[in-house]
Amino acid sequence: MKHHACIAIGINQYQLLQPLSYAQEDAEAVYTFLVEEAGFSKEGCLLMTDSSPSLWGNSTYPNRENILKLTENLCAQHLQQGDLLWCFFSGYGVSHEGKDYLMPVDGNPADIPGTGIPVELLLNTLKKAPTETMLVLVDMNRSQIVKAGETIGVQTADLARKLEIPTVLSCRPHQVSRETSALRQGFFTTALLEGLRSGQCMTIKGLDRFLTDRLPELCDHHLRPKQEPLMVVNPPGKAHLVILPDVSGVPTSEVAGRNGSMTVDVESNGFDRPLMGVATAQLDLPPATGNSQDPTTERPSRTPVPNVAGSADRGGDPPNLQKPEDVDNGASDKSFLQQLILWSGATAIVLLLGVFVTNRSIFIGQQQGSPKLTAENAPKPSPQKSGLKPVTPGAGVSQKQPQAVSVDTGSKRPPSSQQVWAEAKTLLKNGSASSFNNAVRKARSIPPTDPLYPQAQQDIERWSLTILDIANGRAARGDFLGAIEAAKLMPDANKPIYNQSKEAIVQWQDLSKQQQLNTALISAAKTKIKRGEASSYSKAIEQVNKIKPGEPKYEESQRLTGEWSETILKIAQLRSSQGKLKDAVEAASLVPSGTKSYQPARKAIAEWKTKLKQNKKG
Repeated sequence: MKHHACIAIGINQYQLLQPLSYAQEDAEAVYTFLVEEAGFSKEGCLLMTDSSPSLWGNSTYPNRENILKLTENLCAQHLQQGDLLWCFFSGYGVSHEGKDYLMPVDGNPADIPGTGIPVELLLNTLKKAPTETMLVLVDMNRSQIVKAGETIGVQTADLARKLEIPTVLSCRPHQVSRETSALRQGFFTTALLEGLRSGQCMTIKGLDRFLTDRLPELCDHHLRPKQEPLMVVNPPGKAHLVILPDVSGVPTSEVAGRNGSMTVDVESNGFDRPLMGVATAQLDLPPATGNSQDPTTERPSRTPVPNVAGSADRGGDPPNLQKPEDVDNGASDKSFLQQLILWSGATAIVLLLGVFVTNRSIFIGQQQGSPKLTAENAPKPSPQKSGLKPVTPGAGVSQKQPQAVSVDTGSKRPPSSQQVWAEAKTLLKNGSASSFNNAVRKARSIPPTDPLYPQAQQDIERWSLTILDIANGRAARGDFLGAIEAAKLMPDANKPIYNQSKEAIVQWQDLSKQQQLNTALISAAKTKIKRGEASSYSKAIEQVNKIKPGEPKYEESQRLTGEWSETILKIAQLRSSQGKLKDAVEAASLVPSGTKSYQPARKAIAEWKTKLKQNKKG
């Protein structure tokens, strides 16, 4: 019996990086779908998050050691030939010196090669598994340590192509993968789960088609920058690999697609088979393109199928399908003509009734021969009945003022709710927090009794969450003042969201003060540096190390620590080349532990001490 396994990794609370909001939720959602809906065995599925339970007697806390150990364990001991393997990662990704790294929960920005997980190492581990039926999905968020203009995912795509591992990246290298409060998930995971539940993603090709259409749609709907998935499949034939097992237990399984509900005959042996039949579509689907005899096609055959609704539920024999030439087309055409005549007649009657109702007074007046109503023969209201006092011509009234009171038909009417709603949407063009605030205020003027009110309330909530997203995005970049400014524009239309923004403002105010202190601390540390003097770099490192993990500017302090440590090692190596071995040892001893230069420094110190001993003996 085949097994279906998955590795789902999602990290929110990084030890040394800014936390993410929904990476853990993404991994949990994918894991839950595969186990509870797709029929994956729970014993063979590995979930690694900040709070996931242990598995196989091991901790699943997503640090570097656990991720590498459990991934290797699953591939070596829990898989066999023909099994299906999914690997999903949601968290920070970093490109360092041309190589892509996934950052585990303990990843250190000061030592990316030593604490990050090389994508090359992870893919090679998966490649060693006894099965070739696998899919890798990588949702890499950018960290502040990524330099401007630096792309992530180029090496990952090249490795996937080289190792022939089907891989999906959540966005293209020049784009940014995003998450949103409105969805409580990342855009990529939302689109992925929609596709898997739609039934259109049984194969890699179907998944690619769905994500390519749906992911940009989601970003556009939530007014976020464009995000497009990147699918890497080599050789091209692997595009037809089945990536979801058939858990129905019968030859056909009903799946609900975006265009309707259909039944497709698919064998879960790793490849698409020719489609043997389709059930009745509940919506009229356009005819599929391509050759129906193509054994690798994913879409239904062009051959029409008669209505056999209910046959799949009975579990009986497959329906007896008629060929197109066996259908009585003449009877069909006659029935269609009759329906057309009936509908045309009914439409004409409705139009005539509309014209009559609209001009009712004219028709009735002409038929009764009533005289034309003029100012002279118009009935005058009786003062006694109307309660109005008679007005004497010229008494207290200007001669230029008309004596009759007329309705002011030229007064400006208030805009309709449809106009208000449309105007609110036009305010969103520049995508700023203030524009969303203005749109919310405009939409709130639609009264509860209006038919558009429910839709307006949905938009108000979505736009409010977008303001919170903008504020959170600024805070993640370290722009706490900008985050506070955006959060202050949060309307009070949705009290939970409004209260959440108020709490965030208090937190960001504290972080802004801490950021100012840490910025000053880094500036002071830089002033201590003297070119060519190793001890000055050491003092600067000691200064910036006062910044604690999770505080603003911590990532920058770790980056500077790594750079300055490397400079100290170079100073030591220069002294060694000049024959100043004792000074070289003294300088290299200042390289702090936890940096990538530490181990090379310790090795160099041992070599230089050995040379010093030899020199003394000589």
